[in-house]
Amino acid sequence: MKFFTLSFIPIISIGILCSLFPAIAVSNITEVDDLKREITLAVPAKRIISLAPNITELLFHIGAGGNIVGVDEFSNYPDEAKSITRVNNHALINYELILSLQPDLIFAWSSGNGYEIVQRLGELELPVFVTEVTKLQHIPELLKRLGRLTDKITESNRVAANFYEKLRYLNKLYAGKKRVKIFYQIWDEPIMTLNGEHLVSDVIRTCGGINIFATSSPLVPRVNIETIMRFDPEVIITSGTQERLESWKKTWSRWRSITAVKGGHLYLLPPDLIQRATYRTLDGATYMCEYLDRYREYGS
Repeated sequence: MKFFTLSFIPIISIGILCSLFPAIAVSNITEVDDLKREITLAVPAKRIISLAPNITELLFHIGAGGNIVGVDEFSNYPDEAKSITRVNNHALINYELILSLQPDLIFAWSSGNGYEIVQRLGELELPVFVTEVTKLQHIPELLKRLGRLTDKITESNRVAANFYEKLRYLNKLYAGKKRVKIFYQIWDEPIMTLNGEHLVSDVIRTCGGINIFATSSPLVPRVNIETIMRFDPEVIITSGTQERLESWKKTWSRWRSITAVKGGHLYLLPPDLIQRATYRTLDGATYMCEYLDRYREYGS
């Protein structure tokens, strides 16, 4: 009987240690954000605040939308995002509300939210992961990082792989196409565009286009009609609603010496599909590529 008792005690002890070991062995989750900072979490984020609509959309795409407790004013996709508490708008951020939501992690957009907001959140001892997507290939990379931070690894890897596959197809399809000069307009008065560091420029490159203001600065430069006429774009693209299209075309009709205007190659893209770094950006890229193909086929 004593022999049995002595042998049983170590077996129970080993069993207890083995059952505890997984909890002890769990390591922290560390990811590097786009400001080159290491963000470490003890466990995957379960209460998330998104300060940018593209991040909100990506989180929903990998199945982490149910973990979002606060979003920015422009987070409108998918429909479920519309009912989430708003914590900031274009001018103000409600730090008290953010603190009350007790987030495990906040996702911010570097050029959209700005340094001061990120710094202030850090002063409040809130973990902030900052993103800045400037190329299409950054989107699947971001999807996978979001998946690791939210414990949605399998789904994020699947979505990222699908994105890579579709992007490779577009790159292959347009690699040898004739280059087309593009002016991409984001504002009318003053006339504003995007330079070569913006995601839209990478979409233009993917489609075999040339952003005529790629070398300008800052990221969102103001330009004048004289400079646009000098560059003579072959295609002009803007973003906005369909209701805006006719009045926008009418404005450009005053400068019929521009190749794009003379040939009628003025096109509109939904802003959510082209200016937000999401999975749907591939849809926006497909539209843009088709517009460039129209010029290649019909010319001026």
